[in-house]
Amino acid sequence: MFKMLSRKLLGEKYRSSLQNVLISVFVAYGLYSLDKQIPLSKKVLVLTIIVYSGTLIIQALGSADNAKVLHGLFAMPCNERRTLGEYTLVIGLYVLTSKVSLLAALLFAFTKMTVYSCALLLLAFLLALFGGMATFGHFKKRPYISVLYVAAGIAMAFFLPDGKAAVIALTAADVIFGGTLFFLRMEDFRVCPTAGRRRKTVAAKKPTFLILRYLWRYMLEKKAYIFSTLFIIGFAVFFSRNAENMGLKIACGMGMAAISINSPVSTMVSANRGLDRKLDALPSKTERFFIPFGGVLFCFYLLCFGLFLTAFHVAGGNVGIRYLVLAPVFAAEGALFTSFLENRYPIKNWKTEADLTHNPRKYILPIALMAEAAIVGFI
Repeated sequence: MFKMLSRKLLGEKYRSSLQNVLISVFVAYGLYSLDKQIPLSKKVLVLTIIVYSGTLIIQALGSADNAKVLHGLFAMPCNERRTLGEYTLVIGLYVLTSKVSLLAALLFAFTKMTVYSCALLLLAFLLALFGGMATFGHFKKRPYISVLYVAAGIAMAFFLPDGKAAVIALTAADVIFGGTLFFLRMEDFRVCPTAGRRRKTVAAKKPTFLILRYLWRYMLEKKAYIFSTLFIIGFAVFFSRNAENMGLKIACGMGMAAISINSPVSTMVSANRGLDRKLDALPSKTERFFIPFGGVLFCFYLLCFGLFLTAFHVAGGNVGIRYLVLAPVFAAEGALFTSFLENRYPIKNWKTEADLTHNPRKYILPIALMAEAAIVGFI
């Protein structure tokens, strides 16, 4: 099991993982030379790792593309506990080396990382790994238990004690969450369409709002992306409030820019290889598809920014007139940039949906928006 899964997710002889780790190391050293430090509390650090890693782990487990490789594998006779342990190890190594390593590079470059902080980072990742596995495994038959795992993980970050007690508390939580995995079976992690499911045939209608209707169906099929986006908005509010309390003037703008990292519609074309191929053969695809697609993206970004500003104001944050003006500007820039990238540079070589939602290409827009927010904030 370990060799079969690692060959797909980690690359032949772990080449993909080693390449990602080396890139993260170079990024960390390159950005560290800027000598810029951002104050970050331990609670924000732990919550960032838990939310970011947990989202990626659940997306990797539920990947339809990954399910094709795993089809029939779980039905083979095997040692349940050993196989589940190997499956957990592969998923953890994949997320840690391909995704979390870049976040760790940014943390090392812009925050003061001590041995204590590194221990918190590692323990928070293990909590996200065990909690994400347990959440996914229980969701089909016992969804209320999955909700309890998510609530427990967030509560652990919010009520984390100070000092060595934080390390002890996270270690205890890791042991408890990891121990509960022994109550699951490999069958709980199977991802496949429901047997005997039939699609409802609908008579053809006038071809209006095709892109909007396609986006609606896409979002209904990817419900996890909707919850992930709402979760990121909530995290952006929490992060911005803490940053504002620490005296950071651009906290509100940074929160708006952070939301664009996890937008599910920004890779809608890349996620559907069949649609990408059909668009390549479509005459005047820019005018007929990507310009309306940009309009849909503008509405989506504007809705997300509106939810963030409202929640940030309710939480006691300072929402100035400049950010109300900046919201539609950010939405227009995000729509234009994302539509251009999906048109000219779609993501081709991806393994799971997690590779799409956190492809390095997606960090270009948030970085650009954060730079603009910094300029506006200091005017």
